[in-house]
Amino acid sequence: MSLNINTEGTAATILSERVAHKRYITVWDRTTQFDDGRIIQWDIVGHDSPYPTFVVVFTYNTKTKTTCLLKEYVQGTNEIKYTCVAGSYDRRKHRYIEETVEHELSEEARLKGGTYINLLPKTHSPDGISELKWGKNRFIPFLCLDPVKDDTPMARDAEEYMEVVHDVAVDELRNIITRAEMMLPSVQTSWMALEYLKEQNLL
Repeated sequence: MSLNINTEGTAATILSERVAHKRYITVWDRTTQFDDGRIIQWDIVGHDSPYPTFVVVFTYNTKTKTTCLLKEYVQGTNEIKYTCVAGSYDRRKHRYIEETVEHELSEEARLKGGTYINLLPKTHSPDGISELKWGKNRFIPFLCLDPVKDDTPMARDAEEYMEVVHDVAVDELRNIITRAEMMLPSVQTSWMALEYLKEQNLL
């Protein structure tokens, strides 16, 4: 058997799906069938919203060659971890995906402006990158070149508990990742951003 990479959300046939629980997070009871005939039930977790679910934004100052990270409270494991700027693509208040980037940069990192680059490969599903094996959420990774300080930032959500860390060098970023101190969507976005910056001779 040879399994082909599938990022389209069609790797198995979904036979049925129902909501088992819903509050901030939704849990679905899903039944799927593989090509070999096996039928399996799963618990799937995520937000009950269209894809992509959220954005992750890696900022980069081309003059200082540094990034801006957050130290943020992670409720699932009750930890403080490093993250990039990230937030939900809420179609009730965001007209398009880049507006989510703009709002989250202002709210979380107190930054504005810059050049936005969507890092999702053109061959990939536009729904975004899957966050977790058992999770339904998908995200779009972005690079923001040369944002500046926002003197009138947008308000953060009530539950957000974070500290902004400016001027993080690329070598220190790599150390943070290898010390396992960064959340995985931020690791994915950082890796893709660094590869883009290397290709553009910006590192």
